Amino acid sequence: MRIGYLTDAGRVRPNNEDCLWADEGLLVLADGMGGHRAGEVASRLAVESVVAHFRGKCSPAGGGRKASAVERVRASIAGANELVYRKGLEDPSLRGMGTTLTLALIEDGQAVIGHVGDSRAYLVQADAIVQLTEDHSIVWELVRSGGLSRREADAHPYRHVLTRALGTSAVVDVDTVELSLGPGDGLLLCSDGLTGVLSDKEIHAVIAGSFGPQDAVDELIRQANTRGAPDNVSAILALPEGRGRG
Repeated sequence: MRIGYLTDAGRVRPNNEDCLWADEGLLVLADGMGGHRAGEVASRLAVESVVAHFRGKCSPAGGGRKASAVERVRASIAGANELVYRKGLEDPSLRGMGTTLTLALIEDGQAVIGHVGDSRAYLVQADAIVQLTEDHSIVWELVRSGGLSRREADAHPYRHVLTRALGTSAVVDVDTVELSLGPGDGLLLCSDGLTGVLSDKEIHAVIAGSFGPQDAVDELIRQANTRGAPDNVSAILALPEGRGRG
């Protein structure tokens, strides 16, 4: 796959608390939270921990059995959570810090998504974009229960209030999604700084009209900034060879 990625502070925030990692088999995106730059620390620690987990050749699941992709994803996020939580306890200036974390592990045409928070993962197809993750937020809890429509949720003043984040407690629940990637399928990971200002339809239109993944990501960030980008904006896009206009 070809990969494009970019993170930007946006037009309002004084610093960028998002952090990214992307290579052919591993995509990781974190959106930190916390005062005095603690969010920036949380997101960096989380991403570095996940990458170190996979690059360190994950240990067996037990009894010599090789861990499954889902087990490895869950273990990597649990380890990142433990690290961020512990650092927050050790340093008073970092107390209460946390971060979202969304990752995609891609192996042999299969993908496993691991997810905590409201940074999203999408399946990108030639004629559609499909949200793979559900936001861990108060507003999305209302959507799931039927109390709000998707349209109402997109404009709700509390849409960014999280019900689950990495590093805020000793243990975190991790959502996972497993899927097979078709010949033309791609994956998009992005922070809420992007989905807060561009609709899914607009995001797909940019990707469909781009020359490739980096061209698409650059344009997505540009459009978010054009609309005021009140939050940090980050995206990672992985597309198979041949996708794009050039």
